[in-house]
Amino acid sequence: MTADRAEGLNHPESLELWQDWARSRTRARRAKHAVSGALGRSRRRGADAGQGAEPAWVLRSREGEDAQRLLIAIDAPSPTSRAALLAVLPYLRCGVDVLSRADLVVPELTGEEWSERRGDADELLAGAEHQAVVSTGHNMGAGARAHELARSADVPELVIQHGALTPFAPPLPPGATLLAWSDADAEFWRSGRPDVTTRTVGSQLLWQAGHESGDVDRDARPVFLGQMHGAELPRRLTAGTAYRFCRMHEALYRPHPAETDALSRAAHALMRRRGIAVAPTDVPLRELTSPVVAIFSTGVLEAAARGVPAWVHCPDAPGWVHEFWRRYDMRPFGGTPTPPLAAAEGEPAVRIAGIIEESV
Repeated sequence: MTADRAEGLNHPESLELWQDWARSRTRARRAKHAVSGALGRSRRRGADAGQGAEPAWVLRSREGEDAQRLLIAIDAPSPTSRAALLAVLPYLRCGVDVLSRADLVVPELTGEEWSERRGDADELLAGAEHQAVVSTGHNMGAGARAHELARSADVPELVIQHGALTPFAPPLPPGATLLAWSDADAEFWRSGRPDVTTRTVGSQLLWQAGHESGDVDRDARPVFLGQMHGAELPRRLTAGTAYRFCRMHEALYRPHPAETDALSRAAHALMRRRGIAVAPTDVPLRELTSPVVAIFSTGVLEAAARGVPAWVHCPDAPGWVHEFWRRYDMRPFGGTPTPPLAAAEGEPAVRIAGIIEESV
């Protein structure tokens, strides 16, 4: 399959093939730090050389109104992952255990109702009885362990979509139920697999963005959202597109928080030397009031949901990027801004919590 495959994933079934691609891109670019932990079972057994010692894990637990228990696996503290996995917590009646690396800072899991244990992941999960598991996929450490538990205990495995989907997304776990943003995303990620069930629930991330509408400065200089860290496109395209756009339209360049590698820092320095303003990364996207532009960032959808003018731009984009733009109705720069993604009524987290309660 090629990168221009428009109807679904490049690797719709094989996690191993996806991992081979991810590792090759990581070695080539020394970037995409989220993929560096995406080793699944091979990492657990130390099979992937150079990944270092197994990290410490933490299991945070909260009692429920009944004996049923849910395991949530979270691999990243990003706003997208937290919106997908943890916004449901106020609406759940069952007991909850949340597995993550010990170094992850997750504000939602603090408070008197939460207890925690640290140590080896297998030991933390040993003897626990969970009636369902929830994650954003089985391609990273905590999600891989949740998947193994679901398979060994024969309990439902729910995967919640947390970001916009490209053909380079990892495959869904065998037998999983996908809770997708839209029918189109559900079919895209499923990629024709008969073992995967899908349910459309909407995006909690975009629902929250739509309720955070504030001041908008439509006449401000546009901000180009950087994606040099991404493994999906070559750096010459992501950096070159951003550079030319910022020069032509006097836009600010906002690096992605993951653009910390040497090549990205060198690109930022070159931009500054050539008169391009580089915006700080410590201002959350939800606080930007200026128009935004990107190649294929979920930030375009977030901005549109908040009422901020948002567009996409990449004159040399490959075919899959154009399919991506069509699926999310992202509009090219120079025309009508991207409209908010159509959403079902009500808060997605409430709908997701109801599906979880049905599963446990």
